[in-house]
Amino acid sequence: MSGPELIKLGIQVSIFLTVLGMGLVSTWGDATFLLRKPGLLVRSFLSMFVIMPIICVGAALLFHLPPAIKVALVALAISPVPPFLPKKELAAGSHSAYVISLVSLAAVLSIVFVPIVTSLFGAWFDRPAEVSADKVTEIVAVTILIPLALGMAIRAGMPGLAAKAAKPAGLVGIVLLVACVVPLLIKLWPLVSSFIGDGTVITLAVIALAGTAVGHLLGGPDNWDRTALGLSTSARHPAVAIAVATSALEQGKAALGAVLLYVLVVTIVTIPYVVWSKKQGRPAVGAAA
Repeated sequence: MSGPELIKLGIQVSIFLTVLGMGLVSTWGDATFLLRKPGLLVRSFLSMFVIMPIICVGAALLFHLPPAIKVALVALAISPVPPFLPKKELAAGSHSAYVISLVSLAAVLSIVFVPIVTSLFGAWFDRPAEVSADKVTEIVAVTILIPLALGMAIRAGMPGLAAKAAKPAGLVGIVLLVACVVPLLIKLWPLVSSFIGDGTVITLAVIALAGTAVGHLLGGPDNWDRTALGLSTSARHPAVAIAVATSALEQGKAALGAVLLYVLVVTIVTIPYVVWSKKQGRPAVGAAA
């Protein structure tokens, strides 16, 4: 097995373990939490899958961005929540039930939503763009649904084992991720850095902050729910976005570099927001209805 193949496998295993760790401390009730909170559900999907795509399309039309960046923005805006984001949201103080439910339901919705919207944007991409439901299903199943469901099943059947295994699984997943991502970024940095300049990074930062602000405002009266939705609106699943972007661009490497650049930008610019959210603490009100 070659070096790149080992890195790819390592990242897949790290994602699986991280989401498994979350599943080990979650329940089916957590995964379906938003179905019992229709107001918060509507606001969440409005923020993520309506307003954020409008922001990204508007930015692509208004600013002189490289074609790969424009396509990457749209691809990211219609993708589900990334598998590692829940740990960041939980660290910022978000409600676990809301975070798990948002991840689960967004993943299920994306199986239908992503292929449909991608085909609609095909003309705007200047070439036919199609991502099959099978491809999206494979990505979200392997990186989100299967490990999450497995973890919840273990907790339901063997709660003692789940309690003991949750932290180690998550820790190994994070360590393995760092070990794989660092050399990958070093290798791909020339590709990513090719988009730096001419205000592109600043534009991406503004888009990320705008998405975070929209999610925060629509998250309801509870600051912790606002934090979760703010981060989920601006940050999206890179694997799904890369699948969409490469279907719309002949230069697959350009699409990969554009998506990775946005992931880096949104990770950096939301750090102050996460720190601020931790300092706010939970207000007196409960989760939004």
